[in-house]
Amino acid sequence: MIKGNPKLRRYTTIYPKIVYTINSWEDYRTYGHNLLKQSNNSKLGKVVSKGAFKGKPLYSLSLVERLMGCPKSCHHWESCYGNNMPFAHRFKTDKRKKVFRDILEYELHNLTKKHKQGIHIRLHVLGDFFSADYIKFWGIILKLYPKISIYGYTAHKPKSMLGRQINNVISKIGFDRFAIRFSNSTIKLSANSTEYKPLLIAKKNVSLNLKSIQCLEQIDKVANCVSCALCWNKKVENILFYTH
Repeated sequence: MIKGNPKLRRYTTIYPKIVYTINSWEDYRTYGHNLLKQSNNSKLGKVVSKGAFKGKPLYSLSLVERLMGCPKSCHHWESCYGNNMPFAHRFKTDKRKKVFRDILEYELHNLTKKHKQGIHIRLHVLGDFFSADYIKFWGIILKLYPKISIYGYTAHKPKSMLGRQINNVISKIGFDRFAIRFSNSTIKLSANSTEYKPLLIAKKNVSLNLKSIQCLEQIDKVANCVSCALCWNKKVENILFYTH
């Protein structure tokens, strides 16, 4: 049984009471907190303790799952792990408005002053890249602030319009700092569900010839994501995840 209101699962979160609309600075002041949250999640961890970004505090951003950026082709459209996150603050914004990006830049500027070593950002705990301008924004941020780094996953297909935009930023900035893996994909630098390859074989689709590593946090080999660092390691072709 899939948790939640089936009508809401068609297009948005099943927890609409904790969605915050940010379309103006007034909305932001009314919300009263930062959009970028310092991690207090036991799975993610607080401070990177391994790899090139060791010592950077981890921040995260959550958008509204399904509604903000998620393509309907997402393998986990119905089974999104947001269905099991009743307390997470989610943000939505008018995709045509620039103010959401302005607010993020304001926060990022302040965070780089606070953390001289820089910050590592998990995009997006929920939601996905929702427009070409939004993707370009993150590319500009990484150019302006060399001590900011990002990792995350996208359900956009690599050859889709937004997928090409994401790849464009990766090629310009480098996967080292914009480590966005394509979910359930046959390309290198992807992150796939453990059931994805069997589904491909069953459909007589292309085979997956990727060197895969099971998520170490899910099999209790590491304490959390920040003590692992495999997801933002460009030498790792594919990460396998058990479906939440």
